[in-house]
Amino acid sequence: MSSTYMTLDSRKRMNLASIATRDSYKVTRESNGRIILDPAVVLTEDELAVLNDPATHAAVEASAARGGSRPRRRL
Repeated sequence: MSSTYMTLDSRKRMNLASIATRDSYKVTRESNGRIILDPAVVLTEDELAVLNDPATHAAVEASAARGGSRPRRRL
């Protein structure tokens, strides 16, 4: 972790290009004035549904238990 000192310009903007490592952030402003930037990604509703699907989690866990190999197709 590192800290740096930055100031706002006359329009209350701050250029984060020199320290930002991601393109998108969730911004949280606390009651004491602290601003927290958490790296974030945007998901579609379909992607979110897949990530929240217990059957998908079970399939991933089963695959991991097999060593990540795919089941063989019968000919």
